[in-house]
Amino acid sequence: MQSIQRASRLFAAALLSLCAAAQAQDLPVVSIQAVTGTAAFSGVHYKNAIRLAIDEVNARGGVNGQKINLIERDNASDKGQAINLANQAIDRDNALLVLGPSTTADSVAVAPIFNDRKTPFLSFATSEAILKAGPWSLKMQQAPAAISPLMARYVLEKTPIRKVAIVFDRTNEGLIEYKNFFRDPFKAGGGTVATEEAVVSADSNFQPLATKLKAQEVDAVYLGVYTEQAANIIQQLSQSGLDKVRYLGPITLASAKFIAMAGKAGEGTITVSDYVPGLDRPLNKSFEAAFQARYGAAPDAWGASGYTLAQVAIAALKEAGPGPTREKVRDAFQKLRDVPIVSGSGLWNQQDRRPQFGAVVQVVRDGKLVAQ
Repeated sequence: MQSIQRASRLFAAALLSLCAAAQAQDLPVVSIQAVTGTAAFSGVHYKNAIRLAIDEVNARGGVNGQKINLIERDNASDKGQAINLANQAIDRDNALLVLGPSTTADSVAVAPIFNDRKTPFLSFATSEAILKAGPWSLKMQQAPAAISPLMARYVLEKTPIRKVAIVFDRTNEGLIEYKNFFRDPFKAGGGTVATEEAVVSADSNFQPLATKLKAQEVDAVYLGVYTEQAANIIQQLSQSGLDKVRYLGPITLASAKFIAMAGKAGEGTITVSDYVPGLDRPLNKSFEAAFQARYGAAPDAWGASGYTLAQVAIAALKEAGPGPTREKVRDAFQKLRDVPIVSGSGLWNQQDRRPQFGAVVQVVRDGKLVAQ
C-alpha cells in the first residue's frame, strides 16, 4: 500500500514537473521581413522595432510567464522566398504566430499557405485582399479606405491643387488601393485626374514620363510607389522642368529616407501617416527614447508600425493564456480591443479583422514632416 502511495506521489510530482516545464517553454514567434531588396526601406525598421518590443516584454518576464523566442527571417523582398519561409515557419520553427511579411504583395502570396496550414500570421499588408484567404490572415494596418480620403479632403480644402496626375505601381495591390481611395474622393470633390500612369518597381528612367506630364500642366503628381522610386521620379521630373508641381502620396513618402533622397525637390510633399513623432504620450516617449538609444536614430513611421504590430501580437499572445496553441492565438486576436499603441489615436481596435486607429496628414517643410 505504501509503495502504491509513494508511486502515486512520484507520478504526481513528475506530472507537475512536466507541466511546469511546458509552462516555461518559450513561445516561438517568427518574423519574416524584407530586410534586403526593394522593400528594405520599411522591412529593416519593422524588424528592428519588433525586436525592440519583444526584448522589452521578455525583460519584464515574458507573456503569462513564458518568454517569446523571436526567430527572424529575411525574404529579400521576394515572393518566392516569402513562400519558402512561410512553410519553414510552420514546419521547422513550429511558430505559434508569424509576424509579416512586410508588404501587401508578399502577404497576399503567403496567405493561402497559412490558412491551409491553420497558422495565424499578422502581416503589414494594407490591402484587405489577404482576408479573403481565410480566418488565419490577421491585419495590423488600416486599409487605404480609412486613410487616403483624409489626404484627398485636405488637398481640396487646404490647397489650390485641382488637377493631378497619378503615377502608381501596377504590381502592388496595396499601393493601387491607396491611389484609388485618393482618386475617387478627390474627383468627387471637384478635382481632376489628368492621367494615370502605371509603372513597375524596376523602372528607373522617367524622362518620357516627365515629357508627358509637362504637357498635362498639372498642379500635383500623386506617387503611389515605393520610397526610393518616388524620390527618383521627383528628382527626374524636377530636372526636366517640372519644379513647380506639388507631390502627394501614401505612407511610403512619410519617412526620413524619402525626404533625404528627394531633397529640395520634395519640399511641400503631402502625405498621410498614422504616426506623428514627439507626441506627449507615455508609450510614445518610452518607445522613441528606447529606439533612439538602441539604433542611434529616431524612429519613423515604419518603425512605429513595427512596434505597433508587436504590441498587438503581444496582446494576442497574452489573451490566449498560458500554453497557447495556434488556434487560441487566432481566437484571442479576434477579441482584442483598445490595445495601447504608438500610432494613430494611441489605441488599436478592429472589427472583423479590419483595424482602425486614425491617421494624420503631414507636409514636408524644411526637411521635416509637419502634422496638419
